[in-house]
Amino acid sequence: MAATHQWSESNLVGQVVADGIANINFGSVDDHELVPATYPITRATNSFDKYIRCKFTSTWTEISNMLFWKSAGTYKTDETITGSANATYATPSQTSNGDSLIPTSEGTALGINSAEGNATIVYGASGVSGYSGYIRLQTKTLVTTPSGAVNSKTMTFQYDET
Repeated sequence: MAATHQWSESNLVGQVVADGIANINFGSVDDHELVPATYPITRATNSFDKYIRCKFTSTWTEISNMLFWKSAGTYKTDETITGSANATYATPSQTSNGDSLIPTSEGTALGINSAEGNATIVYGASGVSGYSGYIRLQTKTLVTTPSGAVNSKTMTFQYDET
């Protein structure tokens, strides 16, 4: 049987976890599955941080070689997305997180560990949650970024399963 993968996002003070989310939309509030038109990011500001991770369920032997990058989609003028692998959860804010630009190819992808800090997730091992480490993301804009909706982007999470 193969592992089942789903996205998870954590929000708010105390790390409220929502498993099985359908989108990772950025916005001007700290919540999961946002409607960007309802919570737009004002030009020259940042979105709230997104703390996402993968949750593996079902049955597998080992998950390894976890990578994350932006694989498609173009930025608007002076819009960027920054990211950090295996970040420690903190209450999301709009303050710049100081992370680097999110990689845009598999060759420069962020290397992701398990939530427990290991390079692999071994099914049924004592103390293993089945979660990857956190990937912290934030959209940043400048005063020169055009107003209105940004372009859709595709983020890729790749892993090996045995």
